[in-house]
Amino acid sequence: MNFYIDESPIIACSTGSQSNTAIAVIRLSGFTDLFILQSFFSFNLTLVRPRFSHLTNLQFQDTIFDNILMVFFPKEASFTGENVLELSVHGNQLNIQNILNLFINHADFRLAHPGEFSYRALKNKKLTLSQVEGLDLLLNANSNLMLSQGLDILQGELHNQYTQLLDSFLQVKAAIEISIDFSDDIGDEISEKLFFEKFNDFFKRIDTLHSRTQGNFSSLLSPEIVLVGQTNAGKSSLFNLLVKHNRSIVSNIPGTTRDYISESLFIDGTNFNLVDTAGIRDSVDQIETIGINRSMEILARSFSKILVINPFETTDIYLKKFSKIHFDLILFSHADLPDFYNRLSVLDLSMLSADFLFSTSFVSGSIGPIDSSWFKLGPMGPSFSHQDGSIGPSDLLTSSGSIEPLVKTFLAEKYSRAISKGPILLERHRSCINKIYSLSLLINNNYNNLGDVAVLSSEINILSNYLSDLIGVLSPDDVLNSIFANFCIGK
Repeated sequence: MNFYIDESPIIACSTGSQSNTAIAVIRLSGFTDLFILQSFFSFNLTLVRPRFSHLTNLQFQDTIFDNILMVFFPKEASFTGENVLELSVHGNQLNIQNILNLFINHADFRLAHPGEFSYRALKNKKLTLSQVEGLDLLLNANSNLMLSQGLDILQGELHNQYTQLLDSFLQVKAAIEISIDFSDDIGDEISEKLFFEKFNDFFKRIDTLHSRTQGNFSSLLSPEIVLVGQTNAGKSSLFNLLVKHNRSIVSNIPGTTRDYISESLFIDGTNFNLVDTAGIRDSVDQIETIGINRSMEILARSFSKILVINPFETTDIYLKKFSKIHFDLILFSHADLPDFYNRLSVLDLSMLSADFLFSTSFVSGSIGPIDSSWFKLGPMGPSFSHQDGSIGPSDLLTSSGSIEPLVKTFLAEKYSRAISKGPILLERHRSCINKIYSLSLLINNNYNNLGDVAVLSSEINILSNYLSDLIGVLSPDDVLNSIFANFCIGK
């Protein structure tokens, strides 16, 4: 990241650069004075009103490049903390490139690096480090959860909680300094009471944030739905049904899918990654075995696990392979074939564990006709009668119509439950909050054993460093490299 120390004026197109558009926005930042750019505009720049749009020709010498709208943001009121000029130009890619070249070749601007505008905002204290990460999350969101949290960190509820946490900590630190400098004037009892009052408020705030970091939320950023089962179970048919096109090859030949394939599946504002895996079976084929091992690895890390079973081609020995895995859904395929229930009844389903079960036919994508005497439903789905949480034939769930909306509804509801507590998604934030919480808990539990106020002051200073990492000072280069690696040109 050479732009750490390069303060040259920068320029970039801040809108999409893959295709022609009606309008594109080009940003210029870091120039010392607006009036040095007068030769590029037909509008008299002495008449420019900050943060107002002005219609002008973009020109150089005797050539008019475009008719544009221009908005000037002085450094006191700009995103980067530098003088910024935004040009709304016609979005033909050739036109954009010509305008970029104009300023690069004739006005000593250089093309901005990815994330450089945001880095300058950070350097000039227009954004805190956590806000920059919120912006990154917002720009790269693939779900409403990520979008919402990006906005929250940038300027919303979570940013406010961080700010309030910092304000509360500053009061704790002030209470310590009062104890050191004025204890003779106010007395030990009053200074200790003041510290506890301020520290308790701080601890409640960090405890609330800490509760939002508990659990493994990494799968929520890019939730994977993994379909597993034996060969010819119907996984690929279900995969195609859910993505609504023949993405996965369907064949009667066992082992057709030898490696996993994936496709984006958009459900209720979230992009899931649907994965069709290689059929799980004992195989001497080296390539197929690699595919099977990959399938099990993906299954282990997945957000949602779906097991597809063909009762006509499975055995209890095979089912035992999955006895230690809890599935979200188990689908029994080929329910439209004769003797389906007899085949199902001879299987020892008690070794399996799942939240929901369906019987289905993938020929039409609909749930097959069911003899209701086989099934029972609880208020939130199947009611399991087994003490170990395993399942039996009487736990099977069914309904009329297509299985597709049922599966998608289940996945949407599971995701909604997972995010209901507002989990903090960014790993660096989670790590910082856990450090702050652990040290705060130590101080809270061992205050009387920390000795004199100087020792306590030392612990508070360490806490201050953790808070700085979370909220706002420049961090080491490796942290910045990690953050800005995801940014796009022009932001």
